[in-house]
Amino acid sequence: MTKIYEELTRYITENQNRYYRLAYSYVKEEQAALDVVQNAVVKALEHVHKLRKKEYMGTWLYRIVMNESVNYLRRNARETPCEEQALGGVVQDEAFERDTQYGNPETIVLNKPEELYEAILTLPESMQTVIKLYFFEELTMPEIAAITGVNLSTVKYRLYHGLQKLKLTMKEGVA
Repeated sequence: MTKIYEELTRYITENQNRYYRLAYSYVKEEQAALDVVQNAVVKALEHVHKLRKKEYMGTWLYRIVMNESVNYLRRNARETPCEEQALGGVVQDEAFERDTQYGNPETIVLNKPEELYEAILTLPESMQTVIKLYFFEELTMPEIAAITGVNLSTVKYRLYHGLQKLKLTMKEGVA
């Protein structure tokens, strides 16, 4: 084995949870996320010779996981029609209705993270990706630009406009 191959396997092992979280944020199923990460690892190990510099290993792997996640979603795209009657007239939770501060994003971040995440999922995929990588994976904007293959200014645009849309969604209580 070459030195870069050994470093890659060590790096993957040390950071496997980060890649799983990223995959799960796309596919939203435990087993599917594990499959996506496994496929990404196989591709990375098969193409380790294409890695130009080992300092880009992290962003290179993020990009592979992200692409594998999108490929999985494309391969398994299904639409499940749901009629209003099938929902059985679901009524919002009483505590939710009594929450007078629902429109305050800080309250939602602290007390209702699932609503925040659902609101993120309403954004366009390009904005979702940037927000997930920036806030959940704590990557810098230049790293996100390298992973997504877009200019830094595009990453900034997607982040700031995505946050603006998210703020409006949360204020309206649509989440």
